[in-house]
Amino acid sequence: MGVEATDDGAPRPSRSMPLIDEFFMYSMRVAAGMTEQQIADMFQTTVATVSRVTITWANYLFCILGTTPLWVSRDKIRSVMPEKFKEHCPNVRVILDCTEIAVAAASSLTLQSEMSSHDKERTTLKALVGVTPHGFVSFFSKLYTGSISDKEITELCGILHLLEPGDEVMADKDFVIDDLLSGVGAKLIAPPFKHAAQFTREDTEKTQAIARLRTVVERVISRIKSNHIWDSPVPLSLMGTVSQIWYNCCVMANFQGPLSCEE
Repeated sequence: MGVEATDDGAPRPSRSMPLIDEFFMYSMRVAAGMTEQQIADMFQTTVATVSRVTITWANYLFCILGTTPLWVSRDKIRSVMPEKFKEHCPNVRVILDCTEIAVAAASSLTLQSEMSSHDKERTTLKALVGVTPHGFVSFFSKLYTGSISDKEITELCGILHLLEPGDEVMADKDFVIDDLLSGVGAKLIAPPFKHAAQFTREDTEKTQAIARLRTVVERVISRIKSNHIWDSPVPLSLMGTVSQIWYNCCVMANFQGPLSCEE
């Protein structure tokens, strides 16, 4: 590989591949989920080159997409609120859910323990995702070790600082975050935490309505994880870049357009 000069005269390695091909290589790794070896064979290059290009483009896109504003104002959310939300939960600001991605097991037993999921027998990283009622990704946390609870991640990730008094937050009943939300003047909208025999007719109708509306966040997370790099455990070689890749996938999900509550 040769050397070329930058505008300030400093040397830098010359590129042997057009930028569009590098981006295509990154997309094949992240979106298509192809292995580094498969991509290397296709481009007739080395695995090291594929790894370098993937990491470089993950960081570059992270810098570009990191300037994209995500948190949506209350007035804007109300102006595009789907009718079914207006009927049942007109003050919902964000719908929350957590998701996990599998990662290759670390050699450190301590790290393995921290990254072990509570409900899945595997090593994972975990993130909180928040979407608006019309399916826009308005918040997502960084990746935490898989052993963290939903409440802990809600408390640590910074979303509480974005909420305003009067906001309503929709989540599953496993999110025991009433006290955290009340501390910022917000309210939790979740299915009643009762046994089936204790449900009134009103409880049943409310539970069914929340369950239907809450699927918006599940469908958005499915969009994010439709990037096939998440289909198999993330290799240790990408652990330094996995947060940037996660960030890019979350932001790019918004370019797929809004979700319909009728779907």
